Amino acid sequence: MSKPLIARIAVPVPIYSLFDYLIPVEPGQIPLEGCRVKVQFGRNQLVGLVLSVVDESTLPLSKLKPLIEIIDVKPVLSADLIKLLKWSASYYHYPLGEVIFSALPRRIREGAPAELKSENYWHLTEAGKSLEIESLSRAPKQAALLSYLQNSLADGLNSDQLNEVWDNWRTPVKVLIEKCLVEVRQKVQTAVITSPDQIKDKSSHGFNLNAQQAGAAKEVVQALNTYQAFLLQGITGSGKTEVYLDVIEHALAQNLQVLVLVPEISLTPQLTQRFTQRLNTTIASLHSGLNDTQRHSAWVLASKGIARVVIGTRSALYTPMPDLGLIILDEEHDASFKQQEGFRYHARDLSLVRAKNKNIPVLLGSATPSFESLENVARGQFSLLTLTERGAAGATPPKVSLLDVCRRPMEDGISDTLFNKIEEHLNNDGQVLLFLNRRGYAPLLMCHECGWTTECQRCDANMTLHHHNQRLRCHHCGYEKKAPTQCPQCNHESLYIPGAGTERIEVALTEKFPSVVISRIDKDTTRLKGELDRKLNQARSGEARILIGTQMLAKGHDFPNVTLVGILNADQGLFSADFRGTEHMAQLIIQVSGRAGRGKRAGEVIIQTHHPEHPLLHILLESGYAGFAKTALIERKQANFPPFSYMVIVRCESIYKEQGIVFLNECRQALNYEGVELFGPIPAPMERRAGRYRWQLILLSDERKKLHAILRHWVPGIHKLKTANKVRWSIDVDPQDMF
Repeated sequence: MSKPLIARIAVPVPIYSLFDYLIPVEPGQIPLEGCRVKVQFGRNQLVGLVLSVVDESTLPLSKLKPLIEIIDVKPVLSADLIKLLKWSASYYHYPLGEVIFSALPRRIREGAPAELKSENYWHLTEAGKSLEIESLSRAPKQAALLSYLQNSLADGLNSDQLNEVWDNWRTPVKVLIEKCLVEVRQKVQTAVITSPDQIKDKSSHGFNLNAQQAGAAKEVVQALNTYQAFLLQGITGSGKTEVYLDVIEHALAQNLQVLVLVPEISLTPQLTQRFTQRLNTTIASLHSGLNDTQRHSAWVLASKGIARVVIGTRSALYTPMPDLGLIILDEEHDASFKQQEGFRYHARDLSLVRAKNKNIPVLLGSATPSFESLENVARGQFSLLTLTERGAAGATPPKVSLLDVCRRPMEDGISDTLFNKIEEHLNNDGQVLLFLNRRGYAPLLMCHECGWTTECQRCDANMTLHHHNQRLRCHHCGYEKKAPTQCPQCNHESLYIPGAGTERIEVALTEKFPSVVISRIDKDTTRLKGELDRKLNQARSGEARILIGTQMLAKGHDFPNVTLVGILNADQGLFSADFRGTEHMAQLIIQVSGRAGRGKRAGEVIIQTHHPEHPLLHILLESGYAGFAKTALIERKQANFPPFSYMVIVRCESIYKEQGIVFLNECRQALNYEGVELFGPIPAPMERRAGRYRWQLILLSDERKKLHAILRHWVPGIHKLKTANKVRWSIDVDPQDMF
């Protein structure tokens, strides 16, 4: 008698082990690795993923439950993706089941078929198209719906589109179907950006690469079908996207799929637009702005090899692509590639692992590369490709100058000198961009009499004043309330409003330039769907003459009419509690400055600062980002901070301060930390947030292998600590901020 077969299953629970289930004794019913199954887990039925089939278990057979259902005949995840997910779980010390299921779209996690999903669309028949609406005068709802369908530019409307306009449309539509005026057709809803059936005149979109671009593209193309990591460091406006497109066209010609990762797809519309204009292939999009049906269909299109190019945010890293031959990360330095809660992975680092496993090249692009990538170049692990010329004909880097605002009169955060410059550029038909990484009207309210300020009751931070609705809002926990008209502490009626945010800048400039169209672009003004695209189009067309915004404006946008960029407060990163603060400051300054002078007209950048003699600012201006990075990396090495060491942070938060301290002290005592530097428990830079006290234990090591060997023994023990159940805690490997 043969031994019963056992499926080793990963399920989405916060437990580090896998679970054994008996496979039903039926011919042809043995699930393959990567197939989904339904299992009984405690009182619940869960979808799990088969990782192996074995004939022995550490538990007696009598204790094993049988599989309830085998969902898939073919695997939904390939062996190479499972290998990557296992590596990810091991490296970031996170439960494998949760890692695997976080990589799947919601419908796949829930057990839906891994097939394209069709959706009902309501179309007019030929009779419906020609019918006079007046003939339905006795049925006003039918008449209104038929009129709406006749006037719609879309080729049929789905239920979501009809729901936006009509509350109760199904009954009148049913009658219209019975009258043969409307018919229902099924259509596959996808997140396809473009496909080959959309005819393009490619000759009108071609681009002649300059010598540097052609050289960079050639090196990557020659590496197709082998593993090699490239860092494309190009100044802002140097045409990195053209290099991407050229390499992608060569990859497609070799019948390879390409994965393109971007920090935030909604903030890089030029990239997707240029891809659709140039690439005669099916392009799918994967990001958080899609609904479940769209995300499901895009994932299926990629997994079946139909979508040859996938553009997505960090979670698209795990998309199944059977012919994957190239991975590109645009703006590789961006912090958005690091997941900041739950499974805290870094898409850049895992892209390198996936590329190495698949034996394919990976191309990282940035004008301001991360210090980790620059150090990998120095170690010979990355090949450096450089672009030092602006791509547009006649375009030159902008003139950058520091403006000392110490003891100068300031009006709502803007100096007289900058006001004059704004007026000068407007008079010369230029466009102006002002950058301030602080939204709202002002960072706080203050009483001159007693010193009262608008402290958040739940965070160690002040609440920001929002002028348009006279509300105070905490940007850390979301708590808000009505702004007082007098001091709640001493009843003084005159409250002082120090500092400025983007809303206050907008108000000040509206008063100064009443006839000029001003567009503010930040989280507060782009909450509504489509509003960001509208504002960006307004900026690109030149309709908005003054642009005001936060770092949303610094990410990959091409505003050809901008001739002046004003950075209103460059000092925030100079004295940050985070050791990466100056790196992020320099990246922001270079990225924002790069929006100026991208067209044929020269650009100018003015940086307001209270510390004009700060050496890092001078190095940045005189030697560029490369010179700045060289100096800053020397300081990092002296301090033994990443990338010259490897860091892990154990974070915890609790309602009572003592609970976090006790928990982290027990963690420290349980750690065999020979060869590891240990700091803490120490409070987070913002100790209290959303009513919880936040503490950290920091581990530093010169050797990555030694650090992870220690973690593999230590992390399971943390789960067994009694105090672990009294706090929220997490392990952050290679943290990108200390916040």
